[in-house]
Amino acid sequence: MYSVKLGYNDAIKRINALSKNGHEAEALLAVSFTTEKTIRRTFKQLIVSAGFKSTVADQLLRRIKGLQATKDSWEIFEPHHYKLPTIIGENNWGIIHKTAEMRNQLVHGTRVFELKTCRSQTSDALSALDQTKNAFKTNYGFDGWTNLSSRKVSKLHADPKVLL
Repeated sequence: MYSVKLGYNDAIKRINALSKNGHEAEALLAVSFTTEKTIRRTFKQLIVSAGFKSTVADQLLRRIKGLQATKDSWEIFEPHHYKLPTIIGENNWGIIHKTAEMRNQLVHGTRVFELKTCRSQTSDALSALDQTKNAFKTNYGFDGWTNLSSRKVSKLHADPKVLL
């Protein structure tokens, strides 16, 4: 969909342009993708921040498939062990989750939504995305849209509880 190099504001402009031009379902898909990308990039940064090498963070993320699995694993790597909905807000999580469910139904052809439903959900999801991005920036100093910091050497086992 949209590269991080494009930038957050341009990605949002493209989603709004889809909606403005009557491509409501496509706008819903794009905002869902963009939201999940923002969450997963921030999650990767949390894993690296916890001391894992960037390559290990990539391996872990490949095994954590889907939005629900990301949510369930979030508190493992979150510095204060907060759950994802606690960080971004329960209301925002509900909107993001509903948008992802609608996206999955559209993509897999199990349901068709009226354009006005897609438009309304896209609008709600854009607001939730903006608030999520801001919550990440406030809590972690990283919003999912800047360059990822990498770690080449593991910083794990600094205080081992087993014999090395």
